[in-house]
Amino acid sequence: FRLLQLLCEDHHLGFQNYLRFQLGHTSSQVNIVKTSCEFLILLCDSKESIQKYSATEVSLISQILLFLIESLQGPCAGNQEIIVKSDVVVALDCIIYTYNKEDELMSKMNPTYMDLKSLSVILLAATLEGREDEAVHIYLDRRLDKSALESFKVNLEIVIREVIRIAKYDGRLLIEEEKSLLNTKQTALVALTTILIDLGHDISENHEVSSDYMLNYEDGGGSDGGSDGAGSINNGGAGYVAPPSPLIGVVEVAWRGKIEKACFPIPLEVKYLPTATKQRFLNEVDMSSSEKRMGALIKQSYYFIAEMNLIYSKAESSRIFLRLHSSLGSIKILNYGFIVALNVNILLSPSHLNSPEYTIEHNLIGGHPIHRWEFMSVMATTILGTLVTLLYFIIMCTMAVIEIPTAIQQVKDEFNIAHKKKRYVEKKSFFEIWGGALVAFASSITFFGLHWINFELWIEFYIAILIFIPLPIMMQIARGVVINHPRNKYCRYFAILYDCIFVKSFFRNNFVLTLFCFLGYFINVEYFSLELLDVVSISPIIADIIKSITSPGRALLLVFYLFCVTTFIWVSFGMNHFHEALMVPVLNEDGTTGHKECGHTIQCFYFIFHEALSDQAKMRQFLAPAHVGSEHFPMRVIFDVVYVIWVGIILLNVITGLMVDTFSRIREEKQARAVSLANDCFVCGILRQNYEDLALGHEAPSFDKHIVEEHNPWIYLHYISYLKAKDPSTDSGIESY
Repeated sequence: FRLLQLLCEDHHLGFQNYLRFQLGHTSSQVNIVKTSCEFLILLCDSKESIQKYSATEVSLISQILLFLIESLQGPCAGNQEIIVKSDVVVALDCIIYTYNKEDELMSKMNPTYMDLKSLSVILLAATLEGREDEAVHIYLDRRLDKSALESFKVNLEIVIREVIRIAKYDGRLLIEEEKSLLNTKQTALVALTTILIDLGHDISENHEVSSDYMLNYEDGGGSDGGSDGAGSINNGGAGYVAPPSPLIGVVEVAWRGKIEKACFPIPLEVKYLPTATKQRFLNEVDMSSSEKRMGALIKQSYYFIAEMNLIYSKAESSRIFLRLHSSLGSIKILNYGFIVALNVNILLSPSHLNSPEYTIEHNLIGGHPIHRWEFMSVMATTILGTLVTLLYFIIMCTMAVIEIPTAIQQVKDEFNIAHKKKRYVEKKSFFEIWGGALVAFASSITFFGLHWINFELWIEFYIAILIFIPLPIMMQIARGVVINHPRNKYCRYFAILYDCIFVKSFFRNNFVLTLFCFLGYFINVEYFSLELLDVVSISPIIADIIKSITSPGRALLLVFYLFCVTTFIWVSFGMNHFHEALMVPVLNEDGTTGHKECGHTIQCFYFIFHEALSDQAKMRQFLAPAHVGSEHFPMRVIFDVVYVIWVGIILLNVITGLMVDTFSRIREEKQARAVSLANDCFVCGILRQNYEDLALGHEAPSFDKHIVEEHNPWIYLHYISYLKAKDPSTDSGIESY
């Protein structure tokens, strides 16, 4: 029977039919399926005989059931009819009703062992698989004892929940033996649920979707804060692994020309998908059609599953990590409260207390008296600064455990795809790989050299320009180049480093904020004020405001470039034709402020650039007055008015308009997306109004229940996660499809 089972694996329809009818053998036919059924009926003719069987006889019955299951799944309609129309159903009823001591003992000794009752319900489910008619359903419904199935279903649920309860009571996670036991019991529970659904029994009271599965239709990231928040795992901070309620999920699959309900055990790791990850997907997915939405979900499922499994594996090994990760949102809010208190204390303290040279020991050694309030102020800064630094370090390390391995895996996947598509070239020179980045760097160095030749050396200015302008461009160019060289390990290292710094925003932001904490300790407390910007990751509204600046970034850069060009042209013509009119403020020897003519073009450019931005191009106080009747008066009027209108009115208002329009568009898109999520089924695309117009009756679920329970997209993600983790050789027909 084991040999016959292996020959039928992978749903080999040809051999499944060959077991029943040997095409080409006209003289004699052997129906192995029917013979096996008769053998099973002979062995299981009564409950008393089943109770007395030894371990060897139980193993024989188990192997016959495994063979019959493999002969049906796929499905094979001819074999299904043979089994249903025989007395196998009666034999399976006897097995389900009967307790065998040896069968129970083997199940306890080997958690992967599938007991006879579980195999029986799996065989019954296989007889209903993929049927195009209702003949088998009707026949099976008449012959099955549904009370036995319901009783066995309750027992399975009790066993599953008891295993979870024991782990929870002991304050530990599930061990491997418990996971294997859950797997076998859940497989039987899936088969039982499938039978009851196919036979039209109502299981809705056992199939209510918990709040963990409900889509977050509200604007923002829920309790996790802004758009780049890490999110929390939906376990309420529990330190144990327990499958969500319900134990079984149901999805609809278009298979063999009709919609089939596929049951599956909800994987343990699904509750570890962060809420922020779900919300980020809902905020970015193309909502134009259900095909595009579900296609995006399936495409992104690999990364969702990888994140779930990674968090789950870390949670298994460390309860501390589980509690920290589940409380990241609360920790960030608490930490921001400490940041506000720290900066309020610095604001109210005298300036000499905030200087890096000031310490209590220094004043004691120097003999300076220390007032009590000064000591308390310094201690408050020290304590609050220590708490903020510690909390940021904890947040950074917690996210590093997740985001760094995720970045490494994603880079590996990109390189593997590039390798399979043969997009790389075996031998390329260094310049061919890094040429674009070198050009950007060389352009910056050229600017520095020309600036040094014609003006004085400002090393801080050069370093700032190098860091904030060409360096990100160089790295972005290099990131796009290295992906085409999957065999170069240094390219892999660079891609991983780039993704951790620039792509994984939550880890990057907390790393920078932790750096500010150390700078506040050892350099100057002014760096603590920069931590107030962390409100961007907490407030969705402020995150939208920042997005209104970053989204039109290319347009804003072009406008800024046009502003620089305009200022340069204006200064160039002014230095040549109206040199005496361009005045810059200077500090006289007596301490008063005066004005003098620009002595250098670049000096005048920097000054005009600064004043134009800070005073909206109102340059009257820095321009010598124009006298009516002078030789250059008409040209001077044009010179002044053109700059004020073009820069002060047009360009600066264009910048404001771009940001305001982008902010309005972001808000409108969010509102439209929220309306679409609430009134358009994510999975099937039916509208709320159309669904209600169907008049399905009071027994039919409402539209809200339809999108939350029947067509919840996250249930489909869980189904994909279950299929990826399952051994393909044990797939049913619909799971193989």
